[in-house]
Amino acid sequence: MNPIITSSTGNVAASGLTIDGFPPGEDHDKIDVLRYLPLDRFLSLLEFEAMWFSRLGALQDKFECTNPEGPRAFVLKLAEDPEAVEKCKSLGLWNHMLAAADNFRSGDGGRNMFAVNCWFLGKSESEKMWKEYADSGKGIAIRSTVSRLATALQITGDYRLISKVGRINYVDFKSHKIGDRANDVAKVAFIKDSAYAEENEVRILTLNSFHHGCLNPDGTQAGGPGSPRFLPNIKGFYIKCDLKRLIRSVIVGPNTSPYFRILIKRVVARYGLTVDVEYSQVAPLR
Repeated sequence: MNPIITSSTGNVAASGLTIDGFPPGEDHDKIDVLRYLPLDRFLSLLEFEAMWFSRLGALQDKFECTNPEGPRAFVLKLAEDPEAVEKCKSLGLWNHMLAAADNFRSGDGGRNMFAVNCWFLGKSESEKMWKEYADSGKGIAIRSTVSRLATALQITGDYRLISKVGRINYVDFKSHKIGDRANDVAKVAFIKDSAYAEENEVRILTLNSFHHGCLNPDGTQAGGPGSPRFLPNIKGFYIKCDLKRLIRSVIVGPNTSPYFRILIKRVVARYGLTVDVEYSQVAPLR
């Protein structure tokens, strides 16, 4: 399967990844993004100097990187109708339909082909994001910009050319028509159901394939001689990055103490970063 990788604007950061989905002429260095993390994930970022990328098919959204008009979406929507499922079972079709729903025959191969790193668009903090992605306000948020995302990662050569930073397009998944770009699996990777619109997501998309900039989940070098480059069922991997380029500032969660902020300031300094460590402006979560 050969994905068609296109960009609607053709915007490219200097020596970086393609940036897509923003109005033409907008200064990407002035577009703030936040990534909410539990403490262990933040410490792994510092220790490994690498960002975690999740395979699209391993994410929570069951429609992730699924063509709304494709066979996989059809099966998932059909699964919501018990009578229809029973009819398919009686005809001996249901198990075959399920088997086809998550593999390359379904036309949604991007679920295995791509991996992403996800950020929240905007300067203001989100109580929902603190709660769901940063240990109910006990974790960390990293502040960066779109242009920093595009230039901080150790993605080079052909991998860089097929990777991008883009804004999610939220649609009604039951009625959206993707049109003549249905085979553009990279476009499908930037479509999500409107039920997730509060996440206001910007994501970094790259191939689910190991290269010299990748690390295994335990921080060891990945993709060495003789090792597989593509593992379709892996949950994810790390990609090395320039922390000084990536991190604009750090925010400690609303459910942490002043002593926690002091500790994080010392930890950040120990890793050679001279960035502000702020306390959250959100009230403590209940």
